[in-house]
Amino acid sequence: ESGCPPLPLLRLFEGFTIAWCLWLSMALQIVLALFSGWYVLLALGSAAHVIYFANFSRSDLPFQARLAFFVLVLLGTFTPLRILILVPLLAISVVELVKRYNVLERLLYLVPPNRPENPESLSLEFVMRVFTEMPKHLDRPFALKAKAGAQSGSGADSFDFTAPVPKGDRRKR
Repeated sequence: ESGCPPLPLLRLFEGFTIAWCLWLSMALQIVLALFSGWYVLLALGSAAHVIYFANFSRSDLPFQARLAFFVLVLLGTFTPLRILILVPLLAISVVELVKRYNVLERLLYLVPPNRPENPESLSLEFVMRVFTEMPKHLDRPFALKAKAGAQSGSGADSFDFTAPVPKGDRRKR
């Protein structure tokens, strides 16, 4: 390793990374598409964004977030529901630019294979923690520290059906 950051995190000017500049480009292209009707340019720009990140990894959260963004852009480009899809994508881009908070990355983090370091089961409390945790490391994909004593599994997978039921917990008929 040469000590250089990964290329998407390389700072271009005034502390702005290549990744940040690509999100800025997406936000500007969405505005241009909404006001001029150049939706194909938006789709091509989003495809370039995905292809650029595919050069580094095709399985990590930043790539998956951009791929999801691209799929939504395509859906917004070729359907009459453009405004209902592209305006939220513009909001996602602006939040990423201002707060460095990637909503799509957080959504994808809820999928268990995307968080091998965190075995917590999917619960309302876990979802709230994922979405309320502020970004700490701008040079790494989002990750949430597992709660102490967290165990993997959710729902029926984590319940022991063979354990005896205490007398006080039995239903009365």
